[in-house]
Amino acid sequence: MLLNVSTTKSPTPVHKQLKSVRSTKKQAISLIEESSQPAAVIADKEISLTKAIGRLEQGVNTHYYSYGNFNLVRLIVYLLKQLGPSHVFLSSYSFSTKSIHQINHLLDKKQILSFKVLLDNRVRSISPKPFQMIATSFDYRCIAVHAKIALIYNDNWHLSIVTSQNATDNPKLERGIIFTDQAIFDFDYKILSDEFRCGTT
Repeated sequence: MLLNVSTTKSPTPVHKQLKSVRSTKKQAISLIEESSQPAAVIADKEISLTKAIGRLEQGVNTHYYSYGNFNLVRLIVYLLKQLGPSHVFLSSYSFSTKSIHQINHLLDKKQILSFKVLLDNRVRSISPKPFQMIATSFDYRCIAVHAKIALIYNDNWHLSIVTSQNATDNPKLERGIIFTDQAIFDFDYKILSDEFRCGTT
């Protein structure tokens, strides 16, 4: 897979190589996939998460619609059964107390080896109870974020899940892609790590 990283300076759509430029406004960043990997496509509202996602394969990207059958944390729980103990780095616009309990349970059982989360700044005021639970349980930072990304990784796997799903239950139609390519994982990991370092507690 050949990958180019480019930036777009708004409003003029000019692409240029990624540079380390200090400015008050961050530049948009893109990763261009010049050759696509095989893809598994799932869009059936009548099947469960297990039947929908099935077994992951290295080198195969899984595209799915959830139809409200599972949220991002339930998907992570399912994938960990295949991947084994893993590190998880997550960004989410919102969080439910149920999802927090699930993650704490997986941490206690050592199925999640480490857990970091990027939250939107407004979670403090919109969801004070979940935020307080997160603040006392997890390694977290707050930034202005609407992206929902989950990175799951260990010695054998480097997954990047890019989705419309939050860590809350939602009966609405949701879309996601599970990438197994390490270049995509590395791209997401660098951006989220940079944002995490700049975030607030």
